[in-house]
Amino acid sequence: MKIIILAAGQGTRLRPLTDDRPKCMVKVNGKSIIERQIDTMRACGIEDTDITIVTGYCGDVLRRYFKNTEIHFIVNEQFETTNMVCSLMCARELMEAEEDIIVSYGDIIYEKSVFEKILSTEDELSVIVDDGWYGYWSMRGENPLDDAETLMFDENDFLTEIGQKTTELSKVQSQYIGLMRFKGNGLKAVLKISAEARTRTEEGKVLWRTDRTYLKMYMTDLLQGMIDEGNKLKAVHINRGWYEIDDCDDLNIVEAELKEA
Repeated sequence: MKIIILAAGQGTRLRPLTDDRPKCMVKVNGKSIIERQIDTMRACGIEDTDITIVTGYCGDVLRRYFKNTEIHFIVNEQFETTNMVCSLMCARELMEAEEDIIVSYGDIIYEKSVFEKILSTEDELSVIVDDGWYGYWSMRGENPLDDAETLMFDENDFLTEIGQKTTELSKVQSQYIGLMRFKGNGLKAVLKISAEARTRTEEGKVLWRTDRTYLKMYMTDLLQGMIDEGNKLKAVHINRGWYEIDDCDDLNIVEAELKEA
């Protein structure tokens, strides 16, 4: 098993904290987001040699910080003009060589119990979803639906829709957090759909349920494309135990919550 952490983004909504460092190096109560992630992974038995970070903006800061570890780094040289899927595909060679990959966004922190959930999954395509999202989103904004996206699953917990804007609370059965696992044929399917998205863009064709091109694809665009192409993505349920740090308000919320814990 290998871990890929996507940490190429600029984190513009966290400026000035990200003027001289990548988003994942912003500190939460004195410890950076990425340190918290890696500490959690280590506590679950993950070795540094199994961790790869995809860097971009201020990537040299990350590499210097972890220079005395055996963590690997891959650079998304086009971080200014691309999005999550392109960052993930910078690690294509690693994904082609492995049978089991966990992908984590670099701007989230989670408890050990959350990471243990993804470690215990047996399905070939697994996505962590938070059933307790509404209370958290209510803290993050006046109207939770302003920032929430659709996430629906069937009676067998296989995702049917993800990542679409909505004004209907019934279409948000849970919420995506940015932590997933691809194994065996599921991993091959991720690579296949990514390649298909790139080809569609080159040929001027639309993707699945988005007007974004391959270069600008969100991870949820890729997951929806996989669903629409008949792949089975298992929803792995949690009830909180994680935080996303998108802006300074998010940072204030997580720092206050963790200080009280």
